Amino acid sequence: MNVSHPHRFPGRFLAGGFLLTAFVTGAIAAGPSALASESAAGQSSTANGSAQAASGGGTVTWSVIPASSTKPDFRSKFSYTSIKPGSTITDHVAVVNRSHQSVAFSVYATDATGTTPANALVLMPAAQQPRDIGSWVTFPSGVKKLSIVIPGGKGIIETFRLAVPQQATPGDHTGGMIASVSFNRVNAKGQVVTEDQRLAVPIELRVSGPLHAALAVESISTGFHSPFNPFASGSATVSYSVHNTGNVRLTGSQGVSVTGPFGVSSTVHLGHLPTVLPGDSVRFTAQARGLYPLGPMTAHVRVSPAIPLGAPPIALPTGYATGTASLFAMPWSLIGLIILVIVVAVALWRWRKWQRGRLSSKLDAAADSARRETERRLLGNKGTAARPQQQA
Repeated sequence: MNVSHPHRFPGRFLAGGFLLTAFVTGAIAAGPSALASESAAGQSSTANGSAQAASGGGTVTWSVIPASSTKPDFRSKFSYTSIKPGSTITDHVAVVNRSHQSVAFSVYATDATGTTPANALVLMPAAQQPRDIGSWVTFPSGVKKLSIVIPGGKGIIETFRLAVPQQATPGDHTGGMIASVSFNRVNAKGQVVTEDQRLAVPIELRVSGPLHAALAVESISTGFHSPFNPFASGSATVSYSVHNTGNVRLTGSQGVSVTGPFGVSSTVHLGHLPTVLPGDSVRFTAQARGLYPLGPMTAHVRVSPAIPLGAPPIALPTGYATGTASLFAMPWSLIGLIILVIVVAVALWRWRKWQRGRLSSKLDAAADSARRETERRLLGNKGTAARPQQQA
């Protein structure tokens, strides 16, 4: 266990901590909240503010909040702008154990790997070593990770240093300050597994230097869903990725439209983009409805970059980032109906033809029978009247 000497604050600060938690949770709408990596097995996490987990010793509830050297403050994240390479920042983080029992916490920083369409910040799993801003953070005595036992109803304030390397690239670097609790659980197979519950506060730092803001629309894929009703309209599915090709965090607006022959068109009004990190891509899917399948169509995606709320102003590119993709929609239900009608019509025609043929055969047979009967009668009568006379 790493030894540290944190500032501790007693139970009287806990009420203030609860209010701060509520404030922080509400303020996080201005930026992405921190989540664990979705691929991290045995881990879970919640947005910064407070978390709750059940353990064998009872329910554990805790908070992680930015702080001054003496008490938690009202920041929703750790944010630093215009930082020169080689600079060192000193700051503080508060961890509050709101449970009744003592709990062992791990406190450390890590890198963000991206964001989700719901604007949640995705952080590296605990087993992975950070290589960017998470590796720049150290606690007293130069340690990267603290293990601290906090009594129930108490909190601590830890000092940390963020040392920006001389070779740090200009632009935005994003990570998270994490306070985690580990629990042993028995899974469905009867195996004991360790579950890591993590709570994080985002860390955002902008290194001074040339800044470049740009978004690109990439990897567009399309599909069409024809209705079962042959006379109803269908819908087109358009999936695409928004790639941040610059070095600063960006948000923006997005729109999708699909056009086809004879004036067929549909527009989807989507919400704002989440905060897209530099180098990251976020995948979206839109449904354009009210489209009748009449053959070739074109999907259009348009994205306009914008500065995230609370971020310092920068020069944005003019115009839109756009992308297009083609799709082909066939009215399969209507085609099926036409084929069915043709099949039924052909079958009906053939049945009627068979019926006519059968009737004609019956009429021919009746006529032939009548003719034979007439001939028999006529020939029979002649035979009786025209017998030759015999000579004596």
